[in-house]
Amino acid sequence: MIMKLCRRCKKPIMHPLSYCPKCQEIYNKNQLELQRKRDKKYNEKRDPKYKRFYNSKEWIILKEKKLQDTQYTCERCKKLAVEVHHIKPIQTDDGWEERLNYFNLESLCIDCHNYRHKRFQRRRR
Repeated sequence: MIMKLCRRCKKPIMHPLSYCPKCQEIYNKNQLELQRKRDKKYNEKRDPKYKRFYNSKEWIILKEKKLQDTQYTCERCKKLAVEVHHIKPIQTDDGWEERLNYFNLESLCIDCHNYRHKRFQRRRR
């Protein structure tokens, strides 16, 4: 059994853990708070029309149906899909009309979704 020190309190813990149970709980709470702050900052910039849509019951059900129908497989690279992308962007008039059209959606992994939005280049496999 390999032991090492907790990153926070320096108590001995088993490898490969990074934190003891008590510190892990504190770390998780901090991470959750940081995520809330990032989400709040991101949502302040978003149009309320789109926030309402993405939080709507209709969208959530349709998104889950699409992911289930594709068996959570990315339609571009076949990795695990966790996001649903509108082929016609909802920011356009045509896209807004097609926002709940099942055939205007594609299941994508995070890398492919970011690539579609030109957030960064997709990693090579």
